[in-house]
Amino acid sequence: MSMFWKKPIRCGDPAWYGLDFAIDDARIPESIRASIAHDYRPGYTLYFANTDEGGEWWLLDEAGDIVEAYWLV
Repeated sequence: MSMFWKKPIRCGDPAWYGLDFAIDDARIPESIRASIAHDYRPGYTLYFANTDEGGEWWLLDEAGDIVEAYWLV
């Protein structure tokens, strides 16, 4: 293993997989909430996706397409 490889930081509970969240939900890490606030538009949905790397937050538009993905580094 490289000395530059960092273990991913978990950014959500695996049990949240597939759930939608309000962008101001306190369970969302603060740094991710701040980033989402910049990209959010009315009608968008925030979704948590559990991954082996610690999870991702996906911002989806009205059509269900991914606008942006967020995670902790």
